[in-house]
Amino acid sequence: MSVQKMDILHRVEAYIQRERLLTPGDGVVVALSGGPDSVTLFDLLHRLKSKWNLTLYIAHLNHQLRPNAESDAAFVKQIARNYPIYIEKEDVLQRAKDKKQSLEEAARDARRAFLDTVKQKTGANRIALGHTKSDQAETVLLRLVRGSGLTGLGGMRPISETCWIRPLLSFSRSEIELYVRTRNLQVLRDETNSDPKFLRNRIRTDLIPHLQKTYNPQIEDLLSRSAILLQNDDAHLENIAEQALSETLLYRDNRKFILDVRRFFGYHISLRRRLIRKVLFALQAGAEAARFQVVERILEIFSTPGNSVQITPKISAYRTHDTLIIAQPARAYCFLVEPNVPLNVNGKFSMTILNHEHLQAVYNCFNSSKTANHTVFFDLDQLPNRALYLRSPRPGDWFHPFGMRGKKKVSRLLGDSKIPRPLRGEIPLLVSGATILWVVGLRRSQIAPITPATRRVLKATYSNMITQCEKRHL
Repeated sequence: MSVQKMDILHRVEAYIQRERLLTPGDGVVVALSGGPDSVTLFDLLHRLKSKWNLTLYIAHLNHQLRPNAESDAAFVKQIARNYPIYIEKEDVLQRAKDKKQSLEEAARDARRAFLDTVKQKTGANRIALGHTKSDQAETVLLRLVRGSGLTGLGGMRPISETCWIRPLLSFSRSEIELYVRTRNLQVLRDETNSDPKFLRNRIRTDLIPHLQKTYNPQIEDLLSRSAILLQNDDAHLENIAEQALSETLLYRDNRKFILDVRRFFGYHISLRRRLIRKVLFALQAGAEAARFQVVERILEIFSTPGNSVQITPKISAYRTHDTLIIAQPARAYCFLVEPNVPLNVNGKFSMTILNHEHLQAVYNCFNSSKTANHTVFFDLDQLPNRALYLRSPRPGDWFHPFGMRGKKKVSRLLGDSKIPRPLRGEIPLLVSGATILWVVGLRRSQIAPITPATRRVLKATYSNMITQCEKRHL
């Protein structure tokens, strides 16, 4: 038996080293439910603590779903009494109702949020989970039954998001049970693990035993090995997709991505799907928005210029002739602007006041470049109001375009200028009081023109990567 004990400990340590799950001196939050897997994880990390100079923090979430949940928390507190321990309660049933999630999803999200909070409080850099090879087999089958692509069928990774580690992922549930008996560990048994109303439980108690008995006794090993192969392929494709995104990307910020159509459609369909998912996740759209059906709808609208699709209440996709735009709606803004004080509002904006020494050059420039888009001049003394603001467009905005009779709606100008709908809220307006002086980067108004009588000139300059990008491609 001592050989078996040492063998498991050495195998876990070798797995940790091979997958680079820990480094000496790490702080580790250990998710401890009290079940065999988590108790085994805790015991192994406890035994490795001194050698690896680990600092362990124990975390237990009471889901308030079982009658004996309070005694479970007391049990965890007892076996981890020599370590800092964090125990919280969450009404997971209410959470599921509020967020319209399944009970499994709500419980998983609640646990992850709780464990992440403990990590932040303690300053730990790892969160250790007790998932096993048997859990991996169940996960692969679960995702296969529900429908999943390559990433999903790869199952759980040994390490994900740089901090979530699974040191037991190469061990079967039977090996864990043997370790528990050999070490004489006290564990809890969760009766909900056999409740057939949960699909994972039916896979665990019905499907896998059937596959073992009828098709392959080593089905867990087979599925785990397949998951590893798929993970490797997925990682390689992700590296290719990362490079493809950098080659396709014309512009990005935290609210939008603009991609080059020609390059995008030059990639294989599998890469196009990955690019869309990468953009959606970068915009924090969530897994539901990156489902296969949603990605296919986006690819479908991208096939024809002018098409658009609402992906989530906050994210839309739009196809112009040469660009693909996936964006959140622009936020309304209004900023006071002053001469010689640069401002960054979807681009670089600045104003200066020119005196009489520059008037002739300004006058010549003004009259020879009436449609100049990124630099404009105004007679400072003729402005309706000296308080100048840079703000976003509003419904009903209109102005008097320079060189035109009458007025024009700003929305009409943006449409005529072929500014894609998702980007129209990004175009700033320079206003004097309630009067629009300049639809920035597109058209100035007739207000305060430069004349021979002008004595002081206000010069405004704007540089916008989005506008420049669109002018290259639209």
